[in-house]
Amino acid sequence: MASLQSYAYTTVSYGIPYSPFSAEVDQVLLQANHASEILRTLYCLFKGKQKKVSLTFICRSAGIPSKGYLALVMNGQRRLHAKYWDSIFRTFKLNHTQRDILRAFLEMEQLNCEHSQALQYRQILALRANLQNA
Repeated sequence: MASLQSYAYTTVSYGIPYSPFSAEVDQVLLQANHASEILRTLYCLFKGKQKKVSLTFICRSAGIPSKGYLALVMNGQRRLHAKYWDSIFRTFKLNHTQRDILRAFLEMEQLNCEHSQALQYRQILALRANLQNA
């Protein structure tokens, strides 16, 4: 009889296969200060756990046409376009709470007004508190 973990690996049709390290993803989301830092750290985390993960793999899974663009996003030199957000969430297998936090960081990067950014950061702190209490 196949183990539950091997079953989970074979049933995923796209993105990074199911992984049992959600707690590590939570820590990334609790400690990071920018969306680019979150994306870069998630990439490194998943690459360290699964050898097939590469920038090309992430781009294909998320529908991003250029790994150069994704590298610039991860280095903080470009913003991730909103049309890729949901596919990145699926690629990294983020749960609902994790998606909310990353989405809040991505939205904060889109804001130009310091007051709006401060309000968005308060929202991030509230989402992080929910994640810690879960």
